[in-house]
This record gives sequence, C-alpha cells and structure tokens, in this order.
Amino acid sequence: MPFRETLLNLAITAVLVLIITLVAILLKESRPVPVAAIPIGKAAAPPTSASENGLPPPKAEFEVFPKARLVESKNNEADTLRIKLDDRHDEIVFTLYFVDAPDASLTHPQLVQDQSRYFQISQDLVQKMGAEAAAYVTGLLKTKPFTLLTRWEPVPDRSRYYALILVETEKGKVYLADLLMQKGYGRLAGISCDLPGGVKGADDYGLYLHKLSKQAREAKIGVWGAK
Repeated sequence: MPFRETLLNLAITAVLVLIITLVAILLKESRPVPVAAIPIGKAAAPPTSASENGLPPPKAEFEVFPKARLVESKNNEADTLRIKLDDRHDEIVFTLYFVDAPDASLTHPQLVQDQSRYFQISQDLVQKMGAEAAAYVTGLLKTKPFTLLTRWEPVPDRSRYYALILVETEKGKVYLADLLMQKGYGRLAGISCDLPGGVKGADDYGLYLHKLSKQAREAKIGVWGAK
C-alpha cells in the first residue's frame, strides 16, 4: 500500500475515533441528574463542644418525656408547640422534625408566602388552614396522652428545639408528623433525623411521610382541598 494512502487511512481512523469519543461524552453529560426525593436537610452530627451562642450541643440520643403536657398558647402552631415536659422543666417551645404545617398568622410573612406557592392557595387560605391544623393538634394533644422525644437540637436563631411527638391513639402510638401528613396539614420540609431505636432511618421515614402527603393530596384532604 502506498505510504500516502496509509497516512490517509490512519488520519481517517483517528478522526472517527475522536468523533465517537466526543459523541460518548455528550451523551453522558446530557443524561438527567436524579432529583432528591426528600426536600429536607439531614441533621448534622452533634458537635462535641458548646455552640457559638453558648447553648449546649445536641445530645447523641433522644431524651424521652412520657408525661409531657401541651400548654395552650396563642403562638402555638400545628408544628410548633409550647410543652411542659415534667415538674423539673419550665415550659419549652418545640418544633417538629420533618414537617412544616401552614402558619396560622403572618408572624413569618416570607414563610407564609412560600407555603402559599407550595400549596397553590392564597396567603389568607394558608392562615385559615394553619388555624384549622393548630386546632386539630390542640384537640388531639389535650385529649390523648403523648410522649415527647428530643435531642435538644436548637432551631437556628430561635429559642426552641426540634422534637418528635408520639401520640397514643386507638390504633396505637403514632408520630404526630404522620397524623399531620395524613390529614393534609403539612409538607415535608425542615430538618430530619433517624427515628429512635433504629426503627427507621431519616431517608426511609421521609419517603414514608412523602407517601402519606401524596395520598392526602390525591384525596384533596386538608390544605389540598382548601378553597
């Protein structure tokens, strides 16, 4: 084979290899990036020293308060409640892990605006449903025994702590987050945590709550049916 023809064949082969390589790279980059199924943040591992604001760091394990009592307050929301843990503690405000319920007031206008966009209802309806959700939780916790579990993880920039609330119902003990999602009174948001006792990890429980919320939305229950 003439030397010139050999060089031409080698050049054509090199060009074809380059084209195939570029096409493979473009196809790889064009694949869609998976979207996170749970729009919440995982709680960070507890620090080993005091925080900058002087508060003690979150505990590694949950502290359990089986005789907690609801303290009725005009500032209570469905997901943020004033609680009397026992005779040793003063009244303390706790916010639920995982769930953000509609606000009953315009104390935090940006949050109400965000909830309005998410639930696709007016801000007035957000507050109306927030009041309805808060009344539901008040009635529930005033008539049913409940246990509060907390690691004393502080809510940023607010004098309150994250917690889980386990309610004793006719069907057994159920997390308040489950009930809010089932009733259509919440969305998956905020801070997550692994459930105590290794029952469920944060991701698995978040997916479970997302499923409950989807069912409520399809059934147009609670905020999803608000008009």
